[in-house]
Amino acid sequence: MKEKHGMPYRIYSRLARLFCALTLLTHNLFAASANEPAPVKSKGALTFYLDTASFRAGSGKTLQEFYYQIALDQLSFQAAGGVMRSDIKTSVLLADSAGRELLRDEWTQAVQAGSAAEIAGRFFPNQFELPLTPGRYQISLAVQETATQKHGSAQLAFRVRAFDGEALALSDVQLANAITPDTAKGRFTKNGFSVLANASRVYGRTVPLLYFYFEVYNFAAAADSYEVHYRVVNARQEVLRHLPTKIARKPGQSSVEVGGLNVGNLADSTCYLQIEVKDRSNQAVASTARSFWVAVPPGKVVSDVEQKIAAMSPEQLKTHVEQIQYLLREDDKKLLQDLDTDAQKSYITQLWKQFDTNPATPHNEFWEEYFRRIAHANENYTSGFTSGWKTDRGRIAIKFGIPNEVERHPAETNARPYEVWYYYSEGR
Repeated sequence: MKEKHGMPYRIYSRLARLFCALTLLTHNLFAASANEPAPVKSKGALTFYLDTASFRAGSGKTLQEFYYQIALDQLSFQAAGGVMRSDIKTSVLLADSAGRELLRDEWTQAVQAGSAAEIAGRFFPNQFELPLTPGRYQISLAVQETATQKHGSAQLAFRVRAFDGEALALSDVQLANAITPDTAKGRFTKNGFSVLANASRVYGRTVPLLYFYFEVYNFAAAADSYEVHYRVVNARQEVLRHLPTKIARKPGQSSVEVGGLNVGNLADSTCYLQIEVKDRSNQAVASTARSFWVAVPPGKVVSDVEQKIAAMSPEQLKTHVEQIQYLLREDDKKLLQDLDTDAQKSYITQLWKQFDTNPATPHNEFWEEYFRRIAHANENYTSGFTSGWKTDRGRIAIKFGIPNEVERHPAETNARPYEVWYYYSEGR
């Protein structure tokens, strides 16, 4: 078992890159979703969800990944070394379909948070993997908090798929809360991506972005392209999401596919992400599906920012994305370029929530101050056809605020005109 015992893990809570568009495919995929195991919820005082997925490992083996996540507000954190900390012990028992024990292991980890604000409403994601021979198995997973002895356990019966054929094939689909490019080796990284699984597979307004990861095996050797089709349907096979087909050049005989979609505005229901891949060189087709659930919480406070973003036209949204560039890192900017309109709106709404100093109210004071600075920049620094917020002075005023005093120096024989800005209240 590839486990790291006793290592602390920091909570990962950032939105991440989205690469693929989501689209339509044929109606023959529902049967695939009916055979997959659903995540199981633990029993006991400590609640968590357990899920699993199969990937090709080679040499007749399958790499079976197991995902579980624990709500942090269940744990009793104690201050230690400047952080909040709780130790949890995980115990695993693997058996074959007849109940014969094949593996038993346990490990302890430190769950850390920088402050109490990092605990409310967040989860501790965890996973491990086992190389297994295809067949049917049972796994028992128990989690216990060391300090309080609070305990929960879950049992999952599952099938390990075989990937030893030569026909075009797809791995299982791993549903996630975040996917980011990451070449470092780690618990959550594979094939150049960090993938934080959503073990419950529950999405909705509070978790609107559904990310997914899967692998494609056995493309024909001929150099050509392939198609990927996606759709989301409900239990009645009614199409809920239908977007353009993705066409890409084959990177070799296998590929990794990542992407995502906004499901936050779907109705409370059971849904299925259905995927079809077509090799255009030989017309071979492979398909798979993964179930998930949309839960709509009652009594949600809708902020005025959320309403404004939802009402934006495509042109207004484009301008808004340009204007908030001073709040974004470079990877955030690239990510937004890859998102469709709905996903952009959801991403930006979550971004503004991070800056909201009082999320219990419908107003966002940070939004109001930010656009007050943009208005000031447009009024004072617009030059020719360049809006004030796009100028160097506008950028500084938006990022650091309107200066308390401006010292202006006119042009001289050997020097251009320039200004010195003073910020007394900020100490700059």
